[in-house]
Amino acid sequence: MARAVTAALERTDIAADDLGYINAHGSGTGQSDPAETNALRLALGDAVATVPVSSTKSLHGQTLEASGVLELIVTLLAARKGMLPVNAGFLGPDDQCRLNLVLGEALAVTAEFAMSLNAAFGGANTALVIGLP
Repeated sequence: MARAVTAALERTDIAADDLGYINAHGSGTGQSDPAETNALRLALGDAVATVPVSSTKSLHGQTLEASGVLELIVTLLAARKGMLPVNAGFLGPDDQCRLNLVLGEALAVTAEFAMSLNAAFGGANTALVIGLP
């Protein structure tokens, strides 16, 4: 997953701190979420502390093959509107998953770039960066 994030940033020729939002895979499992957090820390470096992150899976569920396109659409619409969705169903902090999570209420932002991050069975990870008008 870290390679997917790094490759997406390199393809778009932007720095990690240029990201205004990440819609994380965020499956809510004890193995997947810490692995995704570690991948983001590795790929983003110090920027991981400032880039807002949320996952929308708790709202629409795990849609398997459709997850990538559904979450990309959500990312695009949220970033264009300038209102980032919260991590619905958040129960409390996890020391293994320290990220700049969107909590409590939607976060107003102006983002030039956003990322949608997905993981699939067998290690098929995708990170898509979108530029906003």
